[in-house]
Amino acid sequence: METHDKAQGKVIGSVGTLDLRHATEASVAGICRIGNVGALLYSPDTAPLITRLKIGNLGATVEVPTDAKMLSGQTVFNHDYFKDQPSPLSLFIEGQLLIQPDVLAGDIEKGLRELIVSGQILCPEHLTGAIQSKLRSLSGQMLTYTRTSRMVLGALTLDETYLRSLKDNAELVVVGKLNAPKVLPDDLLEQKIQSLRVIGRVVCREENAQALLARLDDRSGSPKLTAIPAGFEPVEKSFVLDADLLKALPGRKLYCTGRVQIDPGVDPAALDSHLDALVVKDLLICPAALKDGVIRKCNLVETKAIFYEGELWLVDDETDLLASRFDYLKGQATLVVSGELKIAPDLDPKLLADRLAKIHNLGQIQCTPAQRGAVQSRLGLKEGRLTDSTRPKPEPVDEDRIGSVGYLKL
Repeated sequence: METHDKAQGKVIGSVGTLDLRHATEASVAGICRIGNVGALLYSPDTAPLITRLKIGNLGATVEVPTDAKMLSGQTVFNHDYFKDQPSPLSLFIEGQLLIQPDVLAGDIEKGLRELIVSGQILCPEHLTGAIQSKLRSLSGQMLTYTRTSRMVLGALTLDETYLRSLKDNAELVVVGKLNAPKVLPDDLLEQKIQSLRVIGRVVCREENAQALLARLDDRSGSPKLTAIPAGFEPVEKSFVLDADLLKALPGRKLYCTGRVQIDPGVDPAALDSHLDALVVKDLLICPAALKDGVIRKCNLVETKAIFYEGELWLVDDETDLLASRFDYLKGQATLVVSGELKIAPDLDPKLLADRLAKIHNLGQIQCTPAQRGAVQSRLGLKEGRLTDSTRPKPEPVDEDRIGSVGYLKL
């Protein structure tokens, strides 16, 4: 099969955007086949060449002028975007186009020749006519907002100080994340925010969820909402809970979005007296000796938790596990892999089975076939990959093969 492919021409993997606007008979003739293509761009002159290609699944075909400027991700039109342009622009935007309210209709009329968007347009209501007059193609949706809306790009922390800075009955548009980590007075929310549109996600306190939801404008779809349970303090980073930190907790009830590791030096009585409840949305790692105390604080049905025996070996990056590591181990260890672990080929499988109480694989473990049985006999969490380290490495990529690419111009 490989010989046949090579005789026919190049084989290309999946392509995010395939640009045929400048393709020729010769450049297309050298292609045997292409995998899945997200978007195929062509010009009127190159449209006939599309049928010459053998393509897997094709997401969309878009006619784009050859002189159009290509932009991806988020593009923002502000008042100065078209300033000092020698001639009107032709733009192809793959992603999100955000038009700020300070843009004038005249700026669009003079600075933009034509617009093609594969994605989303967020546009002030008073500029929709000007944009639509230049819009040749839109694969996605156009969302509008009023001229008086207060626009925030990125992350917005909605606290009492920010609320009081708003005029009454404000219309708030957030493109990104709205974070309200503290409980806010509902009467102040009602006074200051008339409508709220979030294109992204909302993190708020359960106490304020109803007031915020009542103001959400869902014309652009409902944002992903996370409500921190009433009475809990949010902690948005991974941390190790040791004896000193236990005494300085920001609250007696914690809502943690990152990984929480409880230090073996934590006293069970101190844990019981300083912590009332614990919610961990990522991973909880705790010594088995503290399990009974943690069970009273944490809902294990809703928590991914590891209660480990012996010494804790954490692998967060790329690590080789050598036989010499066991020379310094007293008793057993629990191995938690979230990165990439390669077990040395000369490491005795019996040593693995005898000295490791449990192996939790959340990343990738490479081992020999002989070691595989020992690893599997100790597996706890098994969400990662277990691969054979003795398999020969793949042959170098044939010069007539191109792997998967984000953008390819023929």
